[in-house]
Amino acid sequence: MATRNLPLPTQISITSGYSQSGRTSLIEFGDGYIQRTPLGINNTVRELVVTHENLSSADAVTVLAVYDVSQATGDSVTIASNELLVSGGTFYITDVSVTMIDNHRRSITANMREVFDL
Repeated sequence: MATRNLPLPTQISITSGYSQSGRTSLIEFGDGYIQRTPLGINNTVRELVVTHENLSSADAVTVLAVYDVSQATGDSVTIASNELLVSGGTFYITDVSVTMIDNHRRSITANMREVFDL
């Protein structure tokens, strides 16, 4: 599988939402003691929502082409730390939606989940 860069046409605004959740195993003992253990070395998983707003038809085609190929092939998208996140990461696309603002403008939203490839 290949890794792609996040498509960033010039002349657009991008908003993003970020969430993080940990995977932890909880074991409760009869005396009330609870033991917590992180699951695996990559136990914190980040989810990211990236919205490309006010795209022209041509820019929308460019962004969708990258997202469609990435989603169809299972390729991941790399996002550098200086773009949207404090620390960079590799994400796979869970879903993409397109909103038509008018005949000439589109908004594209991509939901992504962090992946840890070897």
